[in-house]
Amino acid sequence: MNKLAFLTMDVESYFDTSCLKNTDIDRDQKYNCAEEVLTYAKFLAKNNIKGTFFVTVDFIKYCKEYLLEAISLGHEIALHCLTHQSYKNFTKEEFKQELVESKKIIKEELGVEPVGFRFPRWEYKKELFDVLLEEGFIYDSSVIKPNKSFKKDFGYIYVRNGLYEFAPNIWKFPFKTVLLSGGGFYRFLKGKSMSRVLRKHIKKHDTFMIYFHPFEIHKGYLPVPKRGILQVQKKYLTKNRDVYLESIQKMINVLKENGYRFSNMKEYVLAKEK
Repeated sequence: MNKLAFLTMDVESYFDTSCLKNTDIDRDQKYNCAEEVLTYAKFLAKNNIKGTFFVTVDFIKYCKEYLLEAISLGHEIALHCLTHQSYKNFTKEEFKQELVESKKIIKEELGVEPVGFRFPRWEYKKELFDVLLEEGFIYDSSVIKPNKSFKKDFGYIYVRNGLYEFAPNIWKFPFKTVLLSGGGFYRFLKGKSMSRVLRKHIKKHDTFMIYFHPFEIHKGYLPVPKRGILQVQKKYLTKNRDVYLESIQKMINVLKENGYRFSNMKEYVLAKEK
């Protein structure tokens, strides 16, 4: 099998960023970064790549037209959440209700039925995965380090109880694990350093996944809280946003040079299950 890369976006408001919770930030919706959804959809199409967009349902009202255009360009719509809250304290029944409502709204507003899911903030409970299967989902992309209960399928793709799991790529240091797939990593590390780390990693592995958020490619001004936020979090909100798409283009070029082809997650699972 060819090496595979998956390019994804968590479609959510700038104000959903976890470090902005309970801060004094100006929450004017003109700063929600909805237009960047379309920017990314067109960027991927220009590269002949079909991406996966994990949608926060209550953000659809700000980016519906952009998501519809993304669909027309061949991109996949998956589910992120209803209101971008953590599900770690949800019961199975509460989670089921959110899934049912979310799928209904996406079907009504966008005309598609999502079959993939990503938990907000990588926070989940094991029993909630059973609910995903019950509600017709065929894959998830939320587990950073799958344990022995997962069976490896290919690269960073696993299967447990019939549900596929697309894990992010990681770099293990003696006392820390770094997400290579996103989390601001490529905005902090760019140029030759980024290329060197990426090339070394992808030569050893068969899959690579990229994820990020609309605000990360916004080139204009965005409000940053004056209080209640750490300096490293301020850097996460601001550093190299203006050149991030250029960095992603370089990553795409490196992946192609190393024999990777691009797919969305739904296409991969459906091909495996034929």
